[in-house]
Amino acid sequence: MSERTTFILKLLAILAATGLLGFALYFVFFRQEVPQADEVVDEGTQTVGGLPSSGLGGDRTADNQDGTSQEDDGRLPPSEVADGGATFTNLLTSSRIVSPTVTATGAVAYYDPADGRFYTIDTEGNVVELSRTQFPQAESVVFADNATAAVIEFPDGSNVIYDFNAAKQVSLPNHWEEFSFTDDGSQVVGKSIGSDESNRALIITSTDGSGTEVIASLGNNDEKVDVNVSPSNTIVGFSRTGGVMNAFGRQEIYLIGLDGEASGVLIVDGSSFSGIWSPDGAHLLYSVANPSDDYRAALWYVDSQGDRKGDIRLNIGVKTTVDKCTFASTDTIYCAVPREMPAGGGSDSSSIDSYDDVYKISLPSGRATLIAIPAADTRMYNLRTSDDAGSLYYTDSSGRLNYIRLK
Repeated sequence: MSERTTFILKLLAILAATGLLGFALYFVFFRQEVPQADEVVDEGTQTVGGLPSSGLGGDRTADNQDGTSQEDDGRLPPSEVADGGATFTNLLTSSRIVSPTVTATGAVAYYDPADGRFYTIDTEGNVVELSRTQFPQAESVVFADNATAAVIEFPDGSNVIYDFNAAKQVSLPNHWEEFSFTDDGSQVVGKSIGSDESNRALIITSTDGSGTEVIASLGNNDEKVDVNVSPSNTIVGFSRTGGVMNAFGRQEIYLIGLDGEASGVLIVDGSSFSGIWSPDGAHLLYSVANPSDDYRAALWYVDSQGDRKGDIRLNIGVKTTVDKCTFASTDTIYCAVPREMPAGGGSDSSSIDSYDDVYKISLPSGRATLIAIPAADTRMYNLRTSDDAGSLYYTDSSGRLNYIRLK
């Protein structure tokens, strides 16, 4: 073999070895796997049914009620019952409703602005007319406890009381406003706002329109008085006429007794006071705008009976407004808590655009526990619990009635 031929063969061998080495390196380090087809899982269909007591559910809302879809991110699927994590919400009405109230039979009563009628949803999930009488274009509705009667206000200023049991309607003066029923629903407290300050008063009347009495003169303080009758009927409202006690917003809130006199005083740390009563009227849950926290909402629990009204105060440490809370019993509260409370949110709740999670507050400790993250991100209003505390009802941003199973 010539020297030239030997050289050529050696060169070819080197080139072949280099090619094989390059291929090996590519195979080991750079080759991509052939992509596989995505696995399709059949999630099944969602059914429409009644309330939890019937063993059925309403329309499940797995996608965001406010327009955002939640994608599978590897977390556990939502639970049917609130257990501290993602929880299914169930839609009960397809359109806006007003003033949901739990009745003595466990049904939920409400006003439907679409046709001007009152309805209940019973324990079987059936929608039943509470009355065949229509009240078109009602501006606001205030139910008595257990929905035995309601005060209905209209845009032209006219007001009526409707007794559902007696199917009887009574007209009230146009200059009456801001109503609250006594515990048994037999009387209504409100404001009589005359054009002259001397004709402005806190009044009480029977649901049949008879026996009207003046509780207290309001004068020029009518906008500083909130009508809110306690379950014991001993307190009829709150007066924000007390002085500001320091530069940090501490102020006095007077409790107005049925006799028109101050029945006690609350010392609150903030402005925009609003409160709801415990079922026995012995305590009060309230929220204020906390000036030391950029006027974010702060939730407090306070005693409202005896000689030490307001002396025992508990800062719950939950940032939400009291209109997003409800008492399930004397020792349990449920609240919708925004995931983010903006500065000023305690003064203007309309500025809160964050979605809500549900917390359970145990009393008297004030311990707050996260019990449900709605699977469908939502903002929650008008919270109410069923009599057996098995369901939490609420309206969403569209005013539709929903519920979450608590047990």
